[in-house]
Order: sequence, then structure tokens, then C-alpha cells
Amino acid sequence: MEIKTRLIKEDDYITTEWSGGKTTQLFIYPEGSNYKELNFKFRLSSATVELEKSEFTKLEGVNRFITPLDNELKLTHNHKEYINLKPFEVYEFDGAIDTTSYGLARDFNLMLRNGAKGQLESIYIDKEHLVVEEISFDFKESFCFIYTWDNEVYVDINGDINPISPFQTLLVRSNNNTLNLKLRSENPANVLIANVYV
Repeated sequence: MEIKTRLIKEDDYITTEWSGGKTTQLFIYPEGSNYKELNFKFRLSSATVELEKSEFTKLEGVNRFITPLDNELKLTHNHKEYINLKPFEVYEFDGAIDTTSYGLARDFNLMLRNGAKGQLESIYIDKEHLVVEEISFDFKESFCFIYTWDNEVYVDINGDINPISPFQTLLVRSNNNTLNLKLRSENPANVLIANVYV
């Protein structure tokens, strides 16, 4: 099994403006794809919502996962039913539908399209080893992104220890689609794990 790791730091991120604040692209695939042209298979990003009420950009053909990182975020698709998200609560929705958000927050996003599959998971680590489940899918390649928000996290991959500082992202690529990781933190840490299969 071939496993490749890459630490993506803040200097590697790309920040641009959107109608409600700023969006920071952590990773896009294929690399070199253009978010606005929607020619990507998946995109990982973190955005600030700087208006009390804002309209999300409609993204045709995109499946979205979102979670707030620092404050609660309220979403609605029809202005009748509301989804109240606490920090690190993950919500999945169709990027093509009308979505309005309420509240000032920084969020974290996973966007999937063009046949890419995946999920976003939130994990709280309290000085303990945590094993991510082995996942097997019939895809050519799997991507596992580990993002830490508030404290340093150590990722053990077959005895190889990879430290991740807050706001950094560790990318683990495997062509086997089966991955076993152990996560450890000296202090309580909120971690997001995005698994994507292409």
C-alpha cells in the first residue's frame, strides 16, 4: 500500500472575497482547478461569515458539508425551517438550493462534484489515541484531510508521527482506500477529518 503525506500550512492557502466575507481555499482537486469555473472534483475551504445575514453562493452539481468553527450558525433553505449548527456540528446539503445563513462565524466546508464521494467528520480528542476506521471503497484513490482548530495533534501512520499545528491540514493519500490512523493530543483538541474518494 502506497501512502503519501503532505502538510498544508497557512502560507499554502488561497484567500479570496465572497459576498458575505472571505473564503480560504485549503485544497482543490485536481490541483490547478478553478473554483469559479466549477471544474473541480472536490474542494476544502474555510470561510468567514461577516454579515449577520448572508446568501450562500449557489453551486450547481455540488454536494456540500459545512460546520461552524467558533460560533453558532443558523441556516435555512426556505425561510420556514431552520438548522441551528453549534461549533463542529456537521451539516450536509445540496449546493444548488437557496441557502441563507444567520450569525457571524468562521466555517469549514467540503464540496464534492463530478463523481467524487466523501464525508466530513468532527472529532474531539482528549489526550487519547483515536483510531479512524478503516474504509474500503471501489475508487482509484482516497484522500484523508486532518484539520486541527485549537491544539497541536499528532497523527500516527504506521509508526510515522506527523504533528499538525492549529489551522494546518495534513493530507494523507492512499491508492489502497484503506487507511488506519491514530490521533493523539496533549491537550483537548477539536479535529475535522474529511475523507474523499475519486
